[in-house]
Amino acid sequence: MISLAEGVAPGSDGLFFSPHLGGRICPSSPDMRGAWIGVSWSHTQAHFAHAILESIAYEYAYYLKILTESLPELVLVEARVVGGGARSEVWNQIKADILNVPYQRLVGNEFGAWGAAMIAGKAAGLINDLASYAEETALLNGKPFHPIKENHENYLPLIEKYIRLEQTLNQFYRS
Repeated sequence: MISLAEGVAPGSDGLFFSPHLGGRICPSSPDMRGAWIGVSWSHTQAHFAHAILESIAYEYAYYLKILTESLPELVLVEARVVGGGARSEVWNQIKADILNVPYQRLVGNEFGAWGAAMIAGKAAGLINDLASYAEETALLNGKPFHPIKENHENYLPLIEKYIRLEQTLNQFYRS
């Protein structure tokens, strides 16, 4: 599916996807369900695939907006990414463009176990500072995906549109 998304312009030609097939966690809305908005005859499978990838990145932008409203001093300078989605160059570029921060992949897969081991090491007195230790031991996988300024500027109004869309869908599913 991800390879289908290559070559589609930012914004998927007006196609939006709401990815909440089984409810929403943040902000909490357990009744929320997924939806396609803006579907037209001109949309191809590639547009649908691209819109799915964008929807997750829009969600991250929404979460970041919520966080920065609560913590104005918070500034995201880089995203370090792991897992299956991190393997996709197309998706990492979309996320970098939407969030306007570099997206850096890390080497490895078992980050849940790694984090648990670090916390155990801290509790046992073997690690003094978790943040420093994580920084020292995380191995970077290749070069970061830097945001493309033009793409980010194209995404800015779409992020706000997506947030309004999600708020409208939330009201719809609550009634």
